[in-house]
Amino acid sequence: MGVRPSRIVDPRKKKVLLDKRLESLYKKAKHLEILCDIEIGMFFFTPGDQNIFAWPSLTQATDRVKNYLASLDKQRPIKIVKHEDFLQSVLNTKEGKINQLEKIVDKKETEYNLNQLVEARKRFDELEVREIRALINLFAVKRAQLNERAKQLNENVETEIDSNDYNDGEENDGHL
Repeated sequence: MGVRPSRIVDPRKKKVLLDKRLESLYKKAKHLEILCDIEIGMFFFTPGDQNIFAWPSLTQATDRVKNYLASLDKQRPIKIVKHEDFLQSVLNTKEGKINQLEKIVDKKETEYNLNQLVEARKRFDELEVREIRALINLFAVKRAQLNERAKQLNENVETEIDSNDYNDGEENDGHL
């Protein structure tokens, strides 16, 4: 364990220690400025005392603080815009998912209404205009699917007939 620092009561000793430590701190700050290519400004004061110690000077330290605060003001709108863009992308994603879910619900509701009509559990005049339009669209989709399926079946039947004719021809040649 290290030695715990304790408050120095003697003002002369306090002044000597403060001067020594500040000089060491100034040297370290200067090295950091050179090594890391940064600007450092420091202020030191004692509560209740009018004296302010500043490094490298009061004017330079004040200018560096002003430059820092000005750079924050420039960066703040950029951060706000980035945050708004992020929130907008989250919102767009959520809206996309909601739209997908609404389409699924509409499709299920339309199919349910169709089943209710077919099973005579619901009358056509009990439907809302929106539901009737959805059913018309569903009928169009189902009709297109049926037409496509009929086309595929006709092609399969024609293919089977052609292959049967070919097979029949071979059998007849062999049995005659």
